[in-house]
Amino acid sequence: MLRTLRIAAIYVSLSALLFGLLEVPARAVDLNSQDLIPAPAGTNAMLGYFSYGDYGSFVSTNGTTYKDGTDLKSLVGIARYVRYMDIGGFIAAPQVLLPYGRLFDGSLGGAKLDSASGAGDPILALPVWFVNNPRTTFAVVPYLYIPAGSYVPGRTLNVGENRWKFDLQVGGTQQLGHGFATQLSADVMWYGNNGDATGIGTGTLRQNNTYQFQGWLTYTPPADRTWTVAAGYSKYWGGVQYLDGVANGQATRVDQIRLEVSKFVTPTFQIQGLLEHDIKVNGGFKQDLYATLRLLKLF
Repeated sequence: MLRTLRIAAIYVSLSALLFGLLEVPARAVDLNSQDLIPAPAGTNAMLGYFSYGDYGSFVSTNGTTYKDGTDLKSLVGIARYVRYMDIGGFIAAPQVLLPYGRLFDGSLGGAKLDSASGAGDPILALPVWFVNNPRTTFAVVPYLYIPAGSYVPGRTLNVGENRWKFDLQVGGTQQLGHGFATQLSADVMWYGNNGDATGIGTGTLRQNNTYQFQGWLTYTPPADRTWTVAAGYSKYWGGVQYLDGVANGQATRVDQIRLEVSKFVTPTFQIQGLLEHDIKVNGGFKQDLYATLRLLKLF
């Protein structure tokens, strides 16, 4: 299953630290370590994600780091439904993701930020596997983000983004033998404009395309295939932001490491834990810790 989404947080600067708008990382589409291995046609899946994020510093695109008096925390829940089906001999999995989140304890250089809570922007996805055999898979996955989440113009923090987004992802898996496998993917995200970024009748937020590479190495013990452990790496780049044509000091440039453990408690119910940490950021909040519990039910 695909794990996705960071709750977006857009706010007007409350101090002279930076010009214009700031944003908590609203990054491209993250994958768990076995997301690109499809279930058989006819399978349904319900998933629940429960995440906690802690951001302890902000790094501008000019390299200036704001750490003292800077903090932000997030709680995110996502409900997801997936239906696997056969379309013309290929496995496809239409799905919908409904996020809900809360942003709190926010500050930037000592300036307090509003809290925010509510529904995030819904996401529609349709992965199609063009290669699917016991050793190798390859999929193309489009995602559409619908600007229907909670958004109040002019607030310092928002859960929704008030803009359309489209992401196109390609990737696959390769079994390496002796329980080891790898998953590699790449994607590009296009951003629509937010024409009501400041709430005063002006302020159009525009963002350049974002790009992402993700790699996972997994190990499933041959003696007990209900367990899987995985280590991953992700790199984001691009995503420079402009407010009314002027760069606002933000982008999407992040190097991140990940650790994941999952267990099928029954043949149709899986529990998964994931930890993430940003090792390098330029143009946004740095994620000290992001922890996710995922529950998966197949039927």
